[in-house]
Amino acid sequence: MNDEDMQIKLWKIVQDESGVSRRKAQDLVASGEIDVNGKTVRDPFSSVVRTSVTSLRLRGHPLSLEAPKQRVYRYYKEAGVLCSHDDPHCGNTLGRILRTEGFIGYTWPGRLDQDAEGLILLTNDGQIVQRLTHPSFRVRKVYHVWLNRFPNAQEMRKIYVSMRRGITDDNQLLRILEGETSGRPPHAVVTVAEGRKHEIKRLFAHFALDVVRLRRVSLGPITLGNMQPGAIVRLDEHETAKLNEFVERLSPTRAGDGTRGSL
Repeated sequence: MNDEDMQIKLWKIVQDESGVSRRKAQDLVASGEIDVNGKTVRDPFSSVVRTSVTSLRLRGHPLSLEAPKQRVYRYYKEAGVLCSHDDPHCGNTLGRILRTEGFIGYTWPGRLDQDAEGLILLTNDGQIVQRLTHPSFRVRKVYHVWLNRFPNAQEMRKIYVSMRRGITDDNQLLRILEGETSGRPPHAVVTVAEGRKHEIKRLFAHFALDVVRLRRVSLGPITLGNMQPGAIVRLDEHETAKLNEFVERLSPTRAGDGTRGSL
């Protein structure tokens, strides 16, 4: 049986074709905002065969059912943007920016805190999102970290060593893969692969250091480069091939525990 002939949940088709979050897709179906083949369906978990859906409308607007061509963009998220498709308490969401820019059906792997900035990958390819997000694949991410005060070189070396060994916080083991100091004035450059909630802030807080600015500069093989805040740039053919090769080579190392989140 081909993948297209397999039954999937209606909310999943709505999510794929509209780019909204899973919860939003379920809510849209349940509220009667989705018409399938000309009929309103209110059960988000109803099973449908994708190839049997010839017409799909969201609030009367037709959604494309053609398989998307893979595209990946790098986006420099500014501090203040919330990594959410929709949020009733915040209008400055990444989802709203994407819709304004015409990115229908796109999402992103992983998150950044609202007050953090830096590299976000935008894509319409679900495999890229899943593999770069799931903790079992341990994808390396590099961050520049500015602190409220910067200890001397000897103290920072000890802090990096402790972070590599691992620090227990709230019954979780937090750690970095690499750490070094760079720049004038200095900032920390740390590499992580876990992606636990607020991991970098919690690591530095263990040493009574507050993070005042946090910027992600690389995710897997893709780097931020010299992009300006708010810019969205499509990966070229070489970068896309490099990312696809990287994703295909990934293999899970262990099961995640569901506690991962933004940094």
